[in-house]
Amino acid sequence: MDEVIGLSSNETSRVETRNCPLCEGQHAHGLSYQRDEWRIVQCERCSFVYMPEIPVLDEVGTTFEWSQSFAAETVRRRKASPLLSRIDQWTRIRTRMFGRRTPINDVKRYIARGRILDLGCGNGSYLASAGQGFELYGIDISPALTREADRLFRAHGGYAVCAPCTKGLELFEPNFFDAAILRSYLEHEPDPRGVLTNLFSALRPHGIAVIKVPNYVSWNRYLRGPKWCGFRFPDHVNYFTPATLRKMAEDIGYRVIIRLQDRLPTDDNVWAVLQRPD
Repeated sequence: MDEVIGLSSNETSRVETRNCPLCEGQHAHGLSYQRDEWRIVQCERCSFVYMPEIPVLDEVGTTFEWSQSFAAETVRRRKASPLLSRIDQWTRIRTRMFGRRTPINDVKRYIARGRILDLGCGNGSYLASAGQGFELYGIDISPALTREADRLFRAHGGYAVCAPCTKGLELFEPNFFDAAILRSYLEHEPDPRGVLTNLFSALRPHGIAVIKVPNYVSWNRYLRGPKWCGFRFPDHVNYFTPATLRKMAEDIGYRVIIRLQDRLPTDDNVWAVLQRPD
């Protein structure tokens, strides 16, 4: 049993090991970024960056439930870097005031109505802002958050499922969704390739998935090193670059749209639109 990171020292956590999520390679070299026993490695075959030891799934939905770990991490960063935390908070406020890109707006560029799925939907409040004309569905591993999302989504003709996303997607008929949102989700997913594969079947032909993940090759990561905002232990288990995100999606069969403005090295995030062909 390993010590839980970010919680009291008398609590324990179970972990599982995994091969490279992109190519299943078994050989990787360690990187200098780590906290306590949580470490990050880079695959020697495909260069994908990931955590080889991760919390077991039932603890992701309870002990490491996102809203709790996010709050704990926010407090930790404020204590460790108070000035940078204040700058980051002001940046968030400013982008809310003057507008920012959102996955929902990206979806609306492709469809005006239909069924939308939010993977890692949390309490459902984000997708519930999509407006009229959409049936709303979600999958989340947290029982408490899923119950909240289910109440919201049923008012919009859909519902939420509490399950790992790979299994939750299997509960829906093939060709069911017009669009899916993976907003700050795929970096948390133990089996990102499995999720994208099952999502491919659940989407209708020409259906789209909008993805936003931290950009491991952003200049900010090189500048700030282990203090980069994209590092979250043990929440973030996958660290994508534009190239590895494209590779994973194209191997499954998606048409991948990553524009220049979606992968700027000045941005801490990568955006992509995945489309299922005919």
